[in-house]
Amino acid sequence: MIQRKQTLFLLISGILMLLLVFFPIAKVMIPDMVYSLNATGFEDLAGDMIMPTWALFGLTILIILLSFVTIFLYTKRVLQMRITIFNLLIKLGFIALAFVYKQSFTNTLVDTNIDWSFSITPWVALPIVAMIFDYLAYRGIAVDDRTIRFMDRLR
Repeated sequence: MIQRKQTLFLLISGILMLLLVFFPIAKVMIPDMVYSLNATGFEDLAGDMIMPTWALFGLTILIILLSFVTIFLYTKRVLQMRITIFNLLIKLGFIALAFVYKQSFTNTLVDTNIDWSFSITPWVALPIVAMIFDYLAYRGIAVDDRTIRFMDRLR
């Protein structure tokens, strides 16, 4: 049902992932320069793109679209549950891919013998919180599905 709590959970999950496009997940500091990693890539302080991460950006857009499209599939609860679980798994892939990009960028720094340090920003928790909201939405959809099946059995 579109007015149920799982709609809010899916909406919040999509908005949290949308925030990752604008806020950095991690920062790599070298002498005289700071690079931040967000969903679009590594940027310096001036906002210039140093290393684009197109796969991470595409995955973020896919996650956001799936979250919003899933809201409108309220008449097809089984499909809605499957897409919600799929979206949760894609978010795990997002975290893994962000780690791979971070490793790739820091490996290039190691090859050039530059001193560097790495820090994680609090925004890295957004995909994890979004996964929790996906799980809560899944549970809400499952409860609705069971309730409607029970009501059909009573008729």
